[in-house]
Amino acid sequence: MNDPTMSTWLPCPFAADYRFDAEQVRAQWPALHAVDAEPLPEADALLQAWALFHSGQFERASSAALALGVDGLSLANRATAAYAGLIEPQEQTRMELFKRVHSRACAHAAQRPGHPNAWYWQGYALARYAEGIHVARALAQGLGAQVRAALEAALVLAPGHAYAHVALGAFHAAVIDKVGPLVGAMTYGARADTALNHLREAQRLAPDSAAVLFECAGALVLLDGEARLAEATRLQEQAAQLTARDAVERLWVELARTSLAL
Repeated sequence: MNDPTMSTWLPCPFAADYRFDAEQVRAQWPALHAVDAEPLPEADALLQAWALFHSGQFERASSAALALGVDGLSLANRATAAYAGLIEPQEQTRMELFKRVHSRACAHAAQRPGHPNAWYWQGYALARYAEGIHVARALAQGLGAQVRAALEAALVLAPGHAYAHVALGAFHAAVIDKVGPLVGAMTYGARADTALNHLREAQRLAPDSAAVLFECAGALVLLDGEARLAEATRLQEQAAQLTARDAVERLWVELARTSLAL
């Protein structure tokens, strides 16, 4: 399974600061994966591929993961999503990468329906694609129902999946932001209290994750605008002050710092 977009990927600017090997990843797995409920791999080759990911070698991690077949799909999708969301500067390329993640996640779910991240990456990638084509248009195409169903499936399988809670909370917030609370609730099942519950649970599960804090901040502003601005700023400030555990978390910390400086 090869990825034809690989040759265009740009390097992670912080890769040189984080050097993981398979044993370090194994030892730090609970902390590194508190956000995504990914099970500890048994195969050394997959652990080595995860070491590339945590070291910021997203291109190499994705390539190594795809070479492992279905066992590597969760890693390939996380590496691709991290690159697309945090490094890739071109909107069209980002959208193509998220479409690729969604396609692979659908194949993953067909083969491993009990793996929560097969469903999570479906929902997350489709939500990011929906942002790119504008949420209202995506809702008209029926993508909202697919996003919600995939993320809810992930949480049924892994109730402690912090990323899935953030993504589902952000979905409810984005729908309400675009169509209002009444239409959001009646047509799409989007509710402010549900959004807040998911965002609060994500923070409870991963209080020291820069990604969770930053994404929760954005969702709160979508949900309530100025009324939540102080809380959102506080979350971004917390994210900006964290010491990153790996290269991808460093990207989130730097994104929070940049956002605060704007």
